[in-house]
Amino acid sequence: MKQLQSILVIIAPLVFQWLGTAAVSRAAESSSYQVKASALTVTLTDDGTIAGAKIRGHEMLTAGKTAVAGCIPDGAVKVEKDGPGGIRFTRTVRDTGSNRTLTVVEEFKPAGDSVRWEVAIDSDGAPWVTDVITELNCAVSGSTRFWTAWSDPEHLSDGWRDPLVLKPFSNTKWPYSNLTYGTPELGDFISIPLATVAQPNDDTGLSLVLSPESTTLEPAIWLETDIAGTIRFTREKHAFGRGKPLRFAMDLVAHEADWRGGLRWMTVRYPRFFDPPNPKADLMAGCGAYSGYEGPLDVAHLKAMAFSVNWKLSDDFPYMGMFIPPVKDANETWERSCDEEAPPGKGRTTCCRQMDDYGKYMKANGFYVLDYFNVTEFGKNMSRPLNPAAKRDDPELWKDPIAFMHFSLPNAALVPHERTCYKAVVTDCGDPVYQKYILEQAKRDIEYLPDTDGICIDRMDWLRRYNYHADDGLSWVNGGPARPLLVSWKELMEKLGPLMHEAGKVIFANPLTTRLDLMSQVDGIYSEYGESGGGLNSMALIANRKTAITWTGIHDKWPFCDLKPDPDSYFQRHLYMGVYPTAPFPFNNHAIRPDPQTDAQYATYGPLLEAMRGKKWVLAPHCLEVAKDAAKVNLFEVPDGYALPVILAGEAKFVDVTVRNVRGLDAVKCVALHPGGDAPVPIPTIFKDGSLALHVPIRRGCAMVLLRR
Repeated sequence: MKQLQSILVIIAPLVFQWLGTAAVSRAAESSSYQVKASALTVTLTDDGTIAGAKIRGHEMLTAGKTAVAGCIPDGAVKVEKDGPGGIRFTRTVRDTGSNRTLTVVEEFKPAGDSVRWEVAIDSDGAPWVTDVITELNCAVSGSTRFWTAWSDPEHLSDGWRDPLVLKPFSNTKWPYSNLTYGTPELGDFISIPLATVAQPNDDTGLSLVLSPESTTLEPAIWLETDIAGTIRFTREKHAFGRGKPLRFAMDLVAHEADWRGGLRWMTVRYPRFFDPPNPKADLMAGCGAYSGYEGPLDVAHLKAMAFSVNWKLSDDFPYMGMFIPPVKDANETWERSCDEEAPPGKGRTTCCRQMDDYGKYMKANGFYVLDYFNVTEFGKNMSRPLNPAAKRDDPELWKDPIAFMHFSLPNAALVPHERTCYKAVVTDCGDPVYQKYILEQAKRDIEYLPDTDGICIDRMDWLRRYNYHADDGLSWVNGGPARPLLVSWKELMEKLGPLMHEAGKVIFANPLTTRLDLMSQVDGIYSEYGESGGGLNSMALIANRKTAITWTGIHDKWPFCDLKPDPDSYFQRHLYMGVYPTAPFPFNNHAIRPDPQTDAQYATYGPLLEAMRGKKWVLAPHCLEVAKDAAKVNLFEVPDGYALPVILAGEAKFVDVTVRNVRGLDAVKCVALHPGGDAPVPIPTIFKDGSLALHVPIRRGCAMVLLRR
């Protein structure tokens, strides 16, 4: 039996390879068209099916297609040229259940280092819903590997695992974003819509990238793979027959056999989803806080812990959504919500002058302030009935959130009502009247709080809801029209973003719905659940070119926080992913507070955290290599060169790292920062043939290597 198993281990990869080659050969006999990018050639049959794809002569795909679930071909396929080197296929398909027909237009066009694949699907008649499926069959061998922007590469949720690794194909299914639960703390979803197949033996890689610009990303999307090398994206809940064609855009991207290849291409092709619109956000990088405390601070102590920014606790407003009331001037006071613990000396009232003075104090000490903001919740104690004496024209109507919503924002709340914190209601920021109100709130922030640095938008988890009393013109959910709050968010942000950025302010967000296409106009991330394995990985990937801060919870209540039992692992995985934790800060709300033991650990790692301020992930091909896999490494570009975290090296005294394919390596000076180290330690280097070899000294399993220009 053991001999048979050994034989199968040897021949199975060869059988997979032979089957893939045979499929390509048979398909090639009936193929008629080729679309060529710089390194990629895609072969297509007469009906628009992919029959193969090669990179520098190496086979990557054996087949591929986009299909409408439940539909079969109905008639001949029309084939036309589509610009220089492109091909367009137009066909009709028929739903076998209803006998309805759809027109499907697929275009394959060369686009530099990718082949652009665009699909438009149109139908007349009454609206109906089915899935749209894009499937690729990869040419697999024993060495073939797969990567996606997974929250956990093992599909597990019991701790942290490295997401920056290629893995064998497996029978696994991931939703795009955390669709199936309230928070992004689990390990079974992806945050960026791409799938990468790598052939290390040939150093070839191919990524299928779904465009984050597509309006048809709103419904559920699932990525599925199997051990035979199938990659399948299934788009659910798409409505046909509403007078507008559904349009999808994808790219087949050629690159090296590295997980970085497809992600690198995306950051270049879609920079507005990866780069902060306001570069000020890079300067704000550092550990965060979520506190309403306005008293004096031990500035030197906080700076030693790499503290930088306070997301001001949501308790200065009179109620959720009324962040600054319609005051006559900066000195007019109002009663705060007072639903949270009051820090010493903070009374029941506040005013814009007091809030802005706090911003001035923080700025004078080198810190930053993000004002609390929320676009999906409104009110307080909204379950009581409307006051019959309330009047629409009452100048103090705003003091009663139920009456104010009833008269001023009548269509903002989702129906039936959902309750949230403070017994507020969930709202649709796509409602025109409510959207105008939100923008007015932002204008008040700009006018009355000039010394704070921007806003942080909370509770993006509600964006997975639908407004069944509105219509975006495309969606058809539960048998009727609807507006996904994802659509509402995008419409709002295209107005809110320029408004804040032109005033020099930043927008951070708490991405409880963690997906790349929501990140345009967002300058940085402050995640409420990023200390867990899935939460940390998913938000770090979408923030690979942005400032990212995450939670450090109260230890006896948060399952993944191992700060006290294992501080080295905790800090080192944050360094590796380029993410700052929440720092111990006076009166942090449901987050870590000052404590001599934990403060000392933050100070130990403070200089290493500070070294990655303004980081941008380096995604150059094969840019890092670690001898004997002795540690995990990542590479960030920072303003004065590069920062290279070396983590989880165990008891090793030295780790040998090679850096390549990165500009400026011949003119850097290298030092290592260590946890608790007194001074940077010079590192011996050898630069040869474009590669920089580093002999890195290690302390506590870690070093932050600075490659300074």
